[in-house]
Amino acid sequence: MTAQDARAQRLARLSAQVDWPKVADLYTGERYGPEVMEALWAADRVTADRTCMDLRFAAIGDGSSVSGAAAEILPFLVEAARDPDVTVRFEILQTIADIAGTGNTAPTAKVDRILEGRWRPTVDARWPAAWERAAEELLPLLDDRDYVIRGSAVRALAQSAAHADALIADFRTRFDDEPDPWSAGCLVLGVGELARHATRRRGEALAWLRHRMTVEGKGPEPDIVEDVDAWLAWDEEIRHDVRLQAVEALCRALPEHADPLYAPVTLAALLASSASTAYPPAECFSPRIDVIAEADRRLGADLPGRLTLAHALLRHDGTDERAGGLRIAASLMSRWRSAVPALLPAVAELVGDARPENRVFALRVLAMCGAAARPWADLVATHLTPAGEPDELTREHAAWALSRMGDDRCVPYLLELLRTRGDFTHRPTGSIDRPWNRSDLSLAEALAPFAPLPEDPAAGEQIPHDHRSDAMAVVRRLCRLPTDPAQVTPHLRAILDADERSVRHDDWRSVRDDEDLCAAARAVLDAG
Repeated sequence: MTAQDARAQRLARLSAQVDWPKVADLYTGERYGPEVMEALWAADRVTADRTCMDLRFAAIGDGSSVSGAAAEILPFLVEAARDPDVTVRFEILQTIADIAGTGNTAPTAKVDRILEGRWRPTVDARWPAAWERAAEELLPLLDDRDYVIRGSAVRALAQSAAHADALIADFRTRFDDEPDPWSAGCLVLGVGELARHATRRRGEALAWLRHRMTVEGKGPEPDIVEDVDAWLAWDEEIRHDVRLQAVEALCRALPEHADPLYAPVTLAALLASSASTAYPPAECFSPRIDVIAEADRRLGADLPGRLTLAHALLRHDGTDERAGGLRIAASLMSRWRSAVPALLPAVAELVGDARPENRVFALRVLAMCGAAARPWADLVATHLTPAGEPDELTREHAAWALSRMGDDRCVPYLLELLRTRGDFTHRPTGSIDRPWNRSDLSLAEALAPFAPLPEDPAAGEQIPHDHRSDAMAVVRRLCRLPTDPAQVTPHLRAILDADERSVRHDDWRSVRDDEDLCAAARAVLDAG
């Protein structure tokens, strides 16, 4: 019997045990059948990943409740996670962990008062027993050759309340021999999660985590040949700096306890460790920026501590660290006036950052500071042209920053935007907190400080009708300023020079209904 035939038999056996009518999408009602099992084993990673996502929605929906489908699909999710031929083992283990985590938290979840009586998180009665049986089948994955699978299996097994005491001892033992820093961190986080459910080993787990929180890690490995005693001593000690994970694990194990050491230990660990040793590849795992945000949150009202953190991150070698520094700097500078002169020079240095998203963010912060950022106007102006700045979005933000500083070197660029597109582009800029879009940057506001506008050599060219409404907003803003209406006449003429009669009529109607545009409109009419 070939391996493919053996797998087909296993899938057929599992399929016969599933009550398929219960396996349905909680939102669309779409029912799934045995074919989803084959899709989960598909060689095409996109198909397998989409199937895994569909099954996750069928099991927990938005992540608040565990449906009847969860216990049905769990056996073949575990089977797929254990099969090296499956291309999405990591995603499957994440799905299992998410379902188990929801099963642990949903019964005690707080319900919004608005929804009280109408909806409450629920957990299918068959899920807890099904999960504890399946957890035993995941134990072999702790010895997998792939560190990603080992760490993911730890995260899933950390939700096994029934095995908490035994797993705490197992995780601690494995930590001493774990060669990979990320998997070692997962073991620490797993001990913290299991400590919430442990009975006999809870105190032991908390004491171990407190020790890990204060151990800085290991220096360079000694020469094995020349110093055998040093090697043996080194081998008996901790190999990885897991202070960040230990603090996070203690916060998870003791959610109501705010240890005064959490903030300084987190700050020291964050500044001492590098992105490569703290977290695994970005395509698979939570971004390091979340840890930076948590470190900043724990410092609270400690302004000197937060300034120290921001300065260290702004000058860090890691791009994610610099992005986190920009986020903290923007927050501090918007709240405390004293933080502006303290952080502005370091922020301005990142206008030349290697990552375009960081350059954009730095320019946003400079724009926020307005006149205070004028000493760096020359630096910003170098990013207005394709020769000085290859990224189009960064060029737009450079023009916006110069406008907020009151520097008229941005005007030609802004007029070109008015002529060709009518506004800033509409696409995300890499903000850490939210997706910025073109509504955040107003071309009308950017041009307003420079009225009357210089003569636009391209003013006679027709503006595409898709952009005329945006361009009209600029003209309307300019006409409301104390300026000669004739200055905006070329721009208004370009807007009204349309091929479509109905569109031209709508534009004239917009002018007629706005008194501030009347003088400019009459100038256009008088000119023929």
